[in-house]
Amino acid sequence: SISQDLISNLDVFISRMKEQKKSSLEKRIVVGLKKLMHKETMIQDVRIELNDDLMDVILLDANAEEINKSTLSKGEQQLYATSLLKALVDESNIEFPVFIDSPLQKFDETHSSNIIQNFYPTISKQVVLFPLLNKEMTEIEFNMLKPLVKTCFQMDNNGGIRSSLSKVPVNLLFNQNSNVQ
Repeated sequence: SISQDLISNLDVFISRMKEQKKSSLEKRIVVGLKKLMHKETMIQDVRIELNDDLMDVILLDANAEEINKSTLSKGEQQLYATSLLKALVDESNIEFPVFIDSPLQKFDETHSSNIIQNFYPTISKQVVLFPLLNKEMTEIEFNMLKPLVKTCFQMDNNGGIRSSLSKVPVNLLFNQNSNVQ
């Protein structure tokens, strides 16, 4: 019947679209990893396996063997998650704000610089970071970001009972923070 033919054609179309999106997402993840990691040869490729509505991302080394994600260092795991987030945002073609807690916590100086220069400016038009100053973001790192920063807020602990937000001029964020107990 005509309806069975239409359903069959629709199934084929959906299957092709999933394959195209899968291939595109694989490429975006690899590009992101190579841009952010300084061990450029560590992860050579990415394969995505689709099972119903679930997606499994498999990292491959130079021998096309699977890399167990649990063997990655915490920083490498964070870079993988960052690359995956960037790929998903890019693939979605939807502009939405991105919120990142503890933004540079697990990165060394080289990776932090790569994230600041290559990730934060491109992930979205609006990126909100929640760092602990001098622990998860240094003043040097903040100065690299400063040309892109529109507004800063500081969370103040009011007597251990509640917290409040106060707006802080971008140029005074670290000065203001050093005055807070």
